[in-house]
Amino acid sequence: MWFKNLKIYKLKELLKFDQEAIEKSLNSFIFSPCGSLDLEKSGFVSPLGKLSDALLNVVNGQYIVCVRFEKKLLPMTVVREQVAEKIEEYTAEHGRSPKGKEKSEIKDSVLLNLIPKAFATHSDVFAWIDNINGYVMVDTSSDKKAENVLALIRKALGTLPVVPLDVKESVTTVVTDWLLKNNVPTRFELGTQINLISTRDENKTVAAKSSDLLEDDIIQHLRGDKIVSKLSLIFDNEFSFMLDEQLNIKRIKFSEDITNPDENDGYDKREMDEAERINADLFIQIASFMKLIPYLVEQFGGINDDI
Repeated sequence: MWFKNLKIYKLKELLKFDQEAIEKSLNSFIFSPCGSLDLEKSGFVSPLGKLSDALLNVVNGQYIVCVRFEKKLLPMTVVREQVAEKIEEYTAEHGRSPKGKEKSEIKDSVLLNLIPKAFATHSDVFAWIDNINGYVMVDTSSDKKAENVLALIRKALGTLPVVPLDVKESVTTVVTDWLLKNNVPTRFELGTQINLISTRDENKTVAAKSSDLLEDDIIQHLRGDKIVSKLSLIFDNEFSFMLDEQLNIKRIKFSEDITNPDENDGYDKREMDEAERINADLFIQIASFMKLIPYLVEQFGGINDDI
């Protein structure tokens, strides 16, 4: 599997758990599908899918977990239609419209009838715990889903003292300055996408895609009232990503040389089984991200410890 996003959190202190203790804790919150009356459920599944029963995958000392979210699809239009029908029946039978509590009971009755018939969908979200350098990364672009993943890990372990990664200097100010001064840090290369936002009116935005993000039109916007809110970058010629003002890393895409290496470039995937290939890919990604994160933090003045 390949990470598509990184929401980065800083551990206030390293976890005092070994691999065995973490695995045991995760097993207490293993995923089980929605029952007939459940609207949604979540729990841990193996990061290696059907290839393993283990809920913790350890790659080069790094912990990988996977949380599965299952949710029943229950269109509210269907619920409203059936509730309206039941209210009509109630009114015809009793000669009056149902009151507040009676309306609630009708809706509850409709839901109890519909939920067992609803289809369920699921999504898996991976998280990476770097208990060496003190970070937790969640592979999602959704704040809510990331918080739900962290909450489940915290519930399983009994603790997870994390805060969103915060830096001393404003990301938008620094990145805007990179472009105005044509001074992008040496290990970064500009990508092809940029989003700008007005400092006077946050509803005024500009999204541009160009092979040259230093072109006159973009620079003129920056010399006016716009600042950079999102910028695509390439790190060490290894992968591209979109960086936003909260230091979220999105749309990660590794180069072909990384995802499909020549057999002479270190290892030959053809000689590996599926689990070995997954872990080899994870090893490469983790190594790249462990170079990116401290370099990224350095560009914005270091970690803000006043949190």
